[in-house]
This record gives sequence, structure tokens and C-alpha cells, in this order.
Amino acid sequence: MPESAPFPISSEEQRNRLLRIRRLAKTLGFEGLVEYRHVVSNSGGAQYGIGSTSDQDLLVVFAEAFERDADPDDFSLEAILAHERGHQLIVWHSKLSRILARGIELVSEEILASLIGSLIVEREQDRRDLYHKALYEAVAHGIDSTHAIRLLHDLRLLLEKAL
Repeated sequence: MPESAPFPISSEEQRNRLLRIRRLAKTLGFEGLVEYRHVVSNSGGAQYGIGSTSDQDLLVVFAEAFERDADPDDFSLEAILAHERGHQLIVWHSKLSRILARGIELVSEEILASLIGSLIVEREQDRRDLYHKALYEAVAHGIDSTHAIRLLHDLRLLLEKAL
């Protein structure tokens, strides 16, 4: 078996994972189709696909999302799904679209999706993890850390008002 392949699980466990994902996605407000694939994707654990309408969007969650969720030092499943819900809100939320149209093109979608995710998750640890993910992305995009912290603070205030 290749080193990166997920460990086999039963059909019942696959169903349980799908049910858990669907519950979490619904709680976070995700609209559209939700699928579970027991494969390794190297995508971080989940991927959002844009449909022609929000109810035709697709959220695919992969095996590594559950591996990450089991690791207390990594992102929880809820944080992973909240980040993907952030992508969906960037696409379909009318207030966010207007904010983005006003010139926040300097900020990557990954940063915004993490910040949005940090606003919609319940657990404080998930909020911190997603905020730090956004900060990491900002610094990785060449923004110095002091400016990045100020930028994320201002963006978070804008997003709170929009959501």
C-alpha cells in the first residue's frame, strides 16, 4: 500500500463520516452538495467547488480532514469546513461581493476564507487557528507581520459587519 494512502475504513464508518460532515456543513450554513471521498487529496482535507448557483456548489471532504481532526495540534474538522464555507461566502454573499469590489484585491481569497471561517466557527481554538492561518498566508504573500496584523484586524471588522 502506498505510504500516502488512507487506512481502510468500513462502509459504516464512511457513512458516519459523511453524516458528520453534512451536519457540520449545515451548521456552518453551507449550501449545495456535500461529499466524502476516502482518498488523500493533498488539498488540506477539503475542497470547495463553485456551481452555477449556491445550491449546486460542491464541498468534497477527504480522508486527511479526519486525520487532521484527530491531531490536537492540527485543524479540527469544523475549522476545515468553516474555511471552505468562507470560500462559498466570498462567491455568493452580496455584502461581501460589494466589499471585495471596493478594492480588497491585495488580499488573497485564502486569507479572506480563513478570516470568514474564524467568524463562523463556535470553538475559540478554531477561531484562533483560522486567524493564525490567515496571518501566515498574509506574511507568506510578502506583507510584513506588523502590517499583516493591522490589516487582518481591519478586514475582520469589515467582515463582521458584512456577515
